[in-house]
Order: sequence, then C-alpha cells, then structure tokens
Amino acid sequence: MHVLDDPSVSARVRSFLAAYGRRAYQSMSAERVKSLACTFGGEVNESPAPAEVVAAMVAFEERYGGLETRLPDRNPTEYGLDGEARAQWTPYGWAFTAILDGPQTWPVDVLIDGRTAMAMPRAPYRIINSSVEQRLESDALKAAVRSWRHRALTATAERLAIPAVANKLLPPRVAEATGPADLWWSDDQIAVHLRLFNWWRGRSEHAPDRDTWTVRCFTRDPTTLDEAIAAVRAGFSGLATPEETWCSLCGRFVPPGQSCPPGER
Repeated sequence: MHVLDDPSVSARVRSFLAAYGRRAYQSMSAERVKSLACTFGGEVNESPAPAEVVAAMVAFEERYGGLETRLPDRNPTEYGLDGEARAQWTPYGWAFTAILDGPQTWPVDVLIDGRTAMAMPRAPYRIINSSVEQRLESDALKAAVRSWRHRALTATAERLAIPAVANKLLPPRVAEATGPADLWWSDDQIAVHLRLFNWWRGRSEHAPDRDTWTVRCFTRDPTTLDEAIAAVRAGFSGLATPEETWCSLCGRFVPPGQSCPPGER
C-alpha cells in the first residue's frame, strides 16, 4: 500500500503528508520495475539485478513511488525510481537511487535493508537514515515544531561518530524519528534536533577532521528558549556549541543571541 493511502502510519506522519505531501506521479508497476532492473559499476556497465535487489526496488516503488514532500520555501523532496531501476554495489551492499533530497538537492540511495545513504564527492559514503519511515518521522516532527521559537548551535564530533549527549538533561528521546544522522528529543513544550551537517567538506569549519552537527532547539513558549538552550549546552558538555548565524528553516541570518520568532514560516 502506498504511504499516502496507509491509515496505519503514525498520526504525526499522517498530518505531515496531508499538509505537505502529494503524489506527483503514479508508481511504476512491479512488471515495469522487473523489466528495467539492472546493476552497474565496476567492470560491467549493466547486468541483471539480483532477485533481492529487484524485490527491494518493487517494494519501495509500491510504497513511496511518486511521493513528493515540500515545506514552505523549500525545494521538494522526491521519492521514487523515476523511470529507472539501476542498482550499484556500495560499502554497505546493494543500493539504488530512489530519493532526491530537496534541502540538499542531492540524490539519496536506498539500501536493500531499508537504510538510506548519501555519496558525496571526496567524502565517505554515509548512512543517513535507519529507514525511510524514520526519515519521514524526522521530517514530520520538524514540520510540527518549525513555527516554535528556535535557535541553532553547532557541535563537532569525531568523524563517523555520534556526539555524546547527556539524555537526562533533555526531553525524552523520540525513537521513531531518530537515526544515524538525525537525533530528536521532544515533549509538548521543547524539541531538540541534532542533525549531521557537513561531513562532505572533509573538515569542519570549527575543527579540522571532525564532523559538524547542527543542534537546533525549539520551545513552544518563547520565554523559555534561553533556559532550554542552557540545558542543551549542558547536555552536550565537552563540545563546543557556538551559535549558528544562518537559520536554514527560516532562510535568514540570525544575529548572535537572537532567535527566530514563531510564525507561518
């Protein structure tokens, strides 16, 4: 069943898709995917795809083919094989390109075990999501809190490592929205989003040979943001957390010490 038609998805994802999702085109049929499925790379340009790869392609296209999600003032994220069914061997096994990430304007691969990964020039092939469902949960939570008062910080960590966080100082972890490059903590008043940012640059602006993560804090009550920021900094003890001066959610510069106000954006 296509995700847009599935009543069993979480209420958060259902609301997100109702507000920001649409079916831009019809999924390819299973027969069409099977007829196109091939592998490429290495010494062989094209050869028949293994059965497990074909099955993963068919399942993905049936579930997500043609889905487009788009937040206001952002490029759309597109899901689907887009008329092709080509797989390549990666450091994590077989994968096929099936998502175009709107904010990054970059293709995302789907591994046959359901995880997603991105290949950037001169950068490690990186696992991004534990599943497409986790990716949608993360996007849905971000859409739900993006109008709250928020401020972004920067944290760095060892390459390929997730920053250590004192969870007891933060709201409860949102397991369904959390993956290798997106970590969420949230309750009905505060949300904290830790997102991998620029591993593809080869070095961090703030520390060479380290990954950069964006730490964004949201509060429903604007007057509690400073208190929440202090708790976040304490939770990331030992990590430098300078303030970001550009809010990618609102598309504007934010002077140090200021925050983005709630509103339609």
